[in-house]
Amino acid sequence: MTRIDRYLLFLYFRVLAICFASIAGLLIVVHVFSNLEEFLRFTEQSQSSLVAVLFEYYGPYTLSMYERLSGLLALLALLFVVAWLNKTNEFTALMAAGVTKRRVMRPLLFASAAVILAAVALREFSIPSYQDRLDRNPQDLTGDLPRPMRPTFDSNAMVLLQGRHLLPVKREIVAPIAKIQGGPLAKDYGSKILAASAQHQEAAAGRPAGFVFQQITRPKNIDQINSVFDLGGKPLLLTAKDNDWIEPGSCFLASDLEFEMLRGGSAWKQFASTGELISHLNRENLRSGNELRVQIHQRIMRPAIDWTVLLLGIPVLLTRPDRHMFWVAGACLLVVAGFTAIVLGLAAVGGSSNLLSPSMATWLPVLVFLPWAWAKTASAMES
Repeated sequence: MTRIDRYLLFLYFRVLAICFASIAGLLIVVHVFSNLEEFLRFTEQSQSSLVAVLFEYYGPYTLSMYERLSGLLALLALLFVVAWLNKTNEFTALMAAGVTKRRVMRPLLFASAAVILAAVALREFSIPSYQDRLDRNPQDLTGDLPRPMRPTFDSNAMVLLQGRHLLPVKREIVAPIAKIQGGPLAKDYGSKILAASAQHQEAAAGRPAGFVFQQITRPKNIDQINSVFDLGGKPLLLTAKDNDWIEPGSCFLASDLEFEMLRGGSAWKQFASTGELISHLNRENLRSGNELRVQIHQRIMRPAIDWTVLLLGIPVLLTRPDRHMFWVAGACLLVVAGFTAIVLGLAAVGGSSNLLSPSMATWLPVLVFLPWAWAKTASAMES
C-alpha cells in the first residue's frame, strides 16, 4: 500500500464517518427529544442513568441504520472524496504525475466493498440477536407489552402453533392453540390442544427444546394420556403421567422452532438473518410465500445491488469534474433513486403477483444494470 493509497483511504473513511454520524445523529436527536419523557420515566423506574438507557436503546438501532444505509453511505463517501480531490486540484496533480484515474479509484472501490460487506456481516451475525430490542418503541422500553404472534407450523410434530399474542421478555405465548394436523399426536390428542399459556424452553439437561403448555383446558384428561414419540424414539409430546418434571395440568411439546420465528408483524422478517428466513420457508413449505421468497433473494443479492448503485454513480463523478459538488451529488442521488425505484417496483410485482417469479424479480435489475454500470465506470476511469 503506497502513501497515496493511505491518504485516499484516510479521506474516504473520515468522510464516511462524518456522513454516517450526521445522518444517524440527526435521526437519533429528533427521536430522543420526541420521546424524552418516556426515557426519563424508564430511567427513574430502572434506577439507571439516562446515558446508559439511551446507549442500550440506540446501540442496536444504530447498527440497523448502518446496515440499511451502507450502499448510500459508500456512494456519498466516494462522491465527497472525488469532489475534494477535484476542488484542491489533487486529482489533476496525480494525473499529471502519471497516476491514472483507475489507479486513484482502486483503493476507494476496495474501501466501498469493505463497507458493503461489513453491512452484510452485521445483518447476518449481529442484528438478529437484537430483534426484541429493535422491535420495541420508547413506550415499551421494558418489553412487557404484548407482541402479535404469527401462526407457525412445526413439520416434525405436524402442529400449527397459534396464540393470542406473545410476551417476548418472558418467552411466553398467551392463550396458545396447537392445531394437530396429523401424525402420531392426532390419535390420542384429537384436533387441538388449548391452554392458558405456553413457555418456551431451550434444550437442557437431556431435554429437547420446546414449549411447556400450562393450565390445559383441552384435552381435559391430559394427565392420564401417555407421552408420544416418533418412529425414531424422539419425544413429540410429554405429559405428567410419564415425566415427574412436568406439573399436573401441563404438557411439553418438543419443537425446534425458535421463539423469534413466532413473532408477527414485519420485525421478524426485517431483523432475522437470511438463514432464519430460509429455515422458516422450508419448514412451513409455503406455497404462497412469494413475498418471503423475494425478501430472501434480496438478502442474497443485496451486495450486488449496493455495488450496482455505486457503479451507477461513479461515471457522474468522473465525467463531470467541472460541475459544482452539490450538482454532482444531486445527479448521483437521482440516478440512485431511479435504480432503487426499479428494484422496489420489480420486488413488489414478484411478491404480489405471478407476472414474475421471485428470483427473476430480484435478479433482473442486477443482470441488466450491473454490466452496463461497470462498462460506463470502466470507460469513465479510462477517459
